[in-house]
Amino acid sequence: MEIQLSHQEFKSAPIEHQIVLIAENIRTPENVGMIMRLSEAFGVEKIYFVGEHAIELTTKVKRASRNTHKTMKYEFGLSAQKELEKLKDSGYQAIALEITNRSIPIQNVKAKQYKKLVLIVGSERQGISEELLQLCENHYHIPMFGENSSINVVNALAIGLYQISEMH
Repeated sequence: MEIQLSHQEFKSAPIEHQIVLIAENIRTPENVGMIMRLSEAFGVEKIYFVGEHAIELTTKVKRASRNTHKTMKYEFGLSAQKELEKLKDSGYQAIALEITNRSIPIQNVKAKQYKKLVLIVGSERQGISEELLQLCENHYHIPMFGENSSINVVNALAIGLYQISEMH
């Protein structure tokens, strides 16, 4: 007989990668909280919520994060370019999850080549800024088959983190 395990009974897989997330101009508290929750589930080391439209830790953020705001490392409101340059100087490679003129499908990511990775996602309104895109070595997009060319940032992040983790 199959039974569902409780959260305490489930053992997570060991983390074999170093991922930092830069989330640019995420405005919705629920998205910020769900980004924290999702990032914690995939073993992201730290989240930088950056940009002029980034929001702070609110009650809605805390609720959506399901308490991962207490265990995740994160910072709000820093300069995206400055943080990315510091991470790159310490050995991280940056990839953007964005549709661009040189993006390739996310399933083609060769994550094993990245020992230390910065994944960048942007707002649903504008995506990732041109300044950050210029600092990224690679651009990846999620192939879509309908008329719509974008999905919610949290859903996109889930697909991106899964693809990156699956390659390890």
